[in-house]
Amino acid sequence: MKNQIEKNGIVFSFIIVACVIGLFVYIIMNNKKYEQNLPEEVSSVNQNEVQDITTDPTTTTEKESLPPKNKMETNSKTLSNFTPVSKTANLQKIDVVVGTGAEVKAGATVSVHYTGAVAATGVIFQSSKDFGPTPVTFPLGQVIKGWTDGIPGMKIGGTRRLVIPAAQAYGSNPPPGSGIPANADLVFDVELISIQ
Repeated sequence: MKNQIEKNGIVFSFIIVACVIGLFVYIIMNNKKYEQNLPEEVSSVNQNEVQDITTDPTTTTEKESLPPKNKMETNSKTLSNFTPVSKTANLQKIDVVVGTGAEVKAGATVSVHYTGAVAATGVIFQSSKDFGPTPVTFPLGQVIKGWTDGIPGMKIGGTRRLVIPAAQAYGSNPPPGSGIPANADLVFDVELISIQ
């Protein structure tokens, strides 16, 4: 009888351990799925706004994404006043509107509105304004390199066009469903709303 109770105790302990391990694996798998749905992306960001603009493909670890949850949508709208370019070798920063407020320093946290397009076609793949009037807020250290290097120097109230080589954008690994081809140069119009 004592042996039977000990065997039952061992079986019961094994079942509890298996359930705990199963729960742990379930949480990890769902957390990874959740992180993949969130870029790019940041705790101060409205998580219902954008996706994976913050993923830096040049690193082996994925940075916490800037905005996410909603997948980038492919559409046929093109970026206004932009002539498509087949290739860009270097990051281009073009101030469309020079702001009059404070200037962004490297590593700052900023609030912006943006519209992103594929440079070769000018076709827009995402605009923060499609998600509402609230700007997107993120630290410059958690976005693609083209933004990290391209936004400092802007002034509040300004709009800057960034033409970004693929290596400073998403490279060969664009976000799934984004409408961004692999190894595509990108162009973003970024309107600086505020600096945190």
